[in-house]
This record gives sequence, C-alpha cells and structure tokens, in this order.
Amino acid sequence: MRNINNFAPAGIFLMAQGFLAHAALGMELDTLIPPGIPGLGEPSPLTVIGHTPGLSQPVPWQLGGFTLQPRLDAGFGYNSAPGGATTGSNVLSATPSLVVADVPAGFGAYLEGTTSYLPSETAQDSSGYTVAVGEAAVLPQETITIAGGYARTTETGFGLSTLDLSKPLSFTVGSLDAGDKIAAGMFTVTPDVSYTRAVFDALPDEDSWQIRGRTQIDFAPGGPMRVVTLAEATQSSYRDESFDASSYAALVGIDDDATGLWEFRVLGGAAWRQPRTGRALVAPVVEAAATWAPTELDNVSLSAVHEIDDPDQIGAAGYTLTQGQLSYQHELQRTLDFSGSFSAAHAAYFGTRLNESLFDTSAQLSWHVNTGFALNAAYAFADRQANYLRAANEHVFTLTAVWTP
Repeated sequence: MRNINNFAPAGIFLMAQGFLAHAALGMELDTLIPPGIPGLGEPSPLTVIGHTPGLSQPVPWQLGGFTLQPRLDAGFGYNSAPGGATTGSNVLSATPSLVVADVPAGFGAYLEGTTSYLPSETAQDSSGYTVAVGEAAVLPQETITIAGGYARTTETGFGLSTLDLSKPLSFTVGSLDAGDKIAAGMFTVTPDVSYTRAVFDALPDEDSWQIRGRTQIDFAPGGPMRVVTLAEATQSSYRDESFDASSYAALVGIDDDATGLWEFRVLGGAAWRQPRTGRALVAPVVEAAATWAPTELDNVSLSAVHEIDDPDQIGAAGYTLTQGQLSYQHELQRTLDFSGSFSAAHAAYFGTRLNESLFDTSAQLSWHVNTGFALNAAYAFADRQANYLRAANEHVFTLTAVWTP
C-alpha cells in the first residue's frame, strides 16, 4: 500500500485510536516504537505482492550518512465518553515524531511527543513522549542487536486491569534489550534478554520490574517454511512483593514469512506460572498470525493468542489472556486508501472469578494529497465489559492531517 504512514505503529492502530482512552501501548520496547527502523522494533509489515513504492511516498532527508524522517500528525475530533466514564468532548491532538537511521550501519533512533486536549473534560487531557535507540551489528553468520527505550505514557479505563480509573494514570516505562541471531546450517538460534521497569505517578504499589529471557530455534530443511521452538522465562517483581511471580513457557510450531501472497505463524505449547504466594498455574498457550494479499490492492491480517502473564500488561493483577485481531487494507485509488480493524480481548484474573472483555472497532479513509501531506478521516468504537466494573463504551470521530516535510 502506497501510504504516507511509513512508520505507523505495528498492527492496524488507526489514527482515530490516538484519541481513544486506551491503556498504554505496553511494557515491551517493540510495542512502544514503530516497525521497520534499523536496530529497533519489529520488521516492516508484509510487502504486498506486486506493489512497488509509489509517487505518494515521502522522500526522507539525508544528512551525511543518516536518513531523517520528520513527521507531524495533528487533528481534531469528538469523543462521546472519554475513558468510558465522562460526558462527551471535542478533542485536539498533536504528535510530532522523528526517525533517524543509518541503514548500512544498522543504527536507528526514534523520538515522539504526544498531546491530547479535551476542552470539556480537561481531567482527561494527556501527554507523553517516547525515546528509543538501537543498533543491529550484522556479522558473518550472526546479527547482534542492542536497544533501549524510555517513554512517558498513560493507562486508562479501557485497559485490561483491575484499576477503575476515572482519569488517565500517567507512568514512565524504560526498557533495555539485547539479542543475537546465529545461523548454523539449517538452524537459526535467536537468544534475547530484556529488562523493563514501570513507575506510576499516583499508585506506587503498581511499580514493577521485569526480566525476561527467551530463545527461539528455527529449523529450515528447505523452502520458506521453518519449524520453530520457543522457550521463555520471566521474573516479575512488584513493590508489593506478594504479587511477585516466575513464569515459564515452551512452544513449538511452524513459520513461513516469505514475502508474497501470504505469511503465517502458528505455535502451541504450555506455560507455568509460580507466584510468590499461592498455587502454581499451568495452562496451554497458543500464538497464531497470518497475513494474506489476495490482490495487489488488498491486505488481510489475522492474529490470535492465548497466554498467561501477558508480557505487555500494566499492573500487578495477573490474568490469562485470550485475544484476537482482524484487519483489512484496500487501495481504492492511487492516492486513496481504506483500512479497518476489529479486535477482542478477554482476561480471566488469577485466583478469582473476575473477568474483563474489551472490544475495539475502527475504520479510516486516507487521502494522500502529495508526497508530504495526507488527510485521514476515521471512526473508532471501544467497549468494555467486566463482572467487577460497570460497562463502558465510547465513539470517536477524527480528522487528522499528516505532514512529512
């Protein structure tokens, strides 16, 4: 898809969702920054078969050996119930960002600031920033990566949490990650270790530290399909030590990421969680994702997961997570794109009968006026159902201008 949003966040999180009262993007570095930046985040999304870079793509700046991609998203709209708990309000928002990259050297950096102003509900105002730097050193038969990020963001009532928030809760999160990818014949071994810390402004009992180690081993006997095994261990610590827990997971499956008509990944296994107090929890875990390009103008993505100790969760209340997402992109014309998504998530909290479900639907129409300017018209709907909180939902309408000088 020829889209000015080259560095849009991973997945189909449409611009309208920037106005939604959602939880923080998460505690893992990859969830806080866009994909496709050297040394940072996830790889770029699937390249649709037959697509070539279009004239509507912005041209990055060149400064010595560095590529600079500045961008400004600014817009206005209306939110029917910010946080699902207040009256409606107009919304004004701005998000400046900058990507700095040296592709041959494997270096990437990302800076972003965000602000959202609600004139009728100023208690729902929010602001934040993200800074991340990464390096991927490509050596014979291996690639060593090291990255770090720091962000200030917010959690709200539309996150999976036992917190009943009447206004956004600000917190900071920092993460360090080091990994390696070693090729040995038909095998590829990818060890990785990360450290993350989250500190909350008004709820210090929610402060947490997490150390996560994982190793993936791929076996490719020939062709694009690989057999994948994944082992993971996590130590989660909290200011209230009674919430501390150790978690372990092992999965095996297949992965085919050859760019073209489709990609897929399916893994299954089991996870074990040992809390500091109480009984251990053992549960099956599943991870699946697929991307399909039925034509040169369409892209369909589907993902599903069932896991315990969601690595992106904010807060000490652990849960079993079942989540699915479907997204669709279609190029109506050379300068006009449509995209939409639906996601559902269900959390069953450990040691209780408490449960919570979140549903999100969004749609966006993007008009690429020229190489440096686009207009996005979007609608988003969010709904929360829980047996310990009142039901809540919100409708959000937005018009956003995207300027890439």
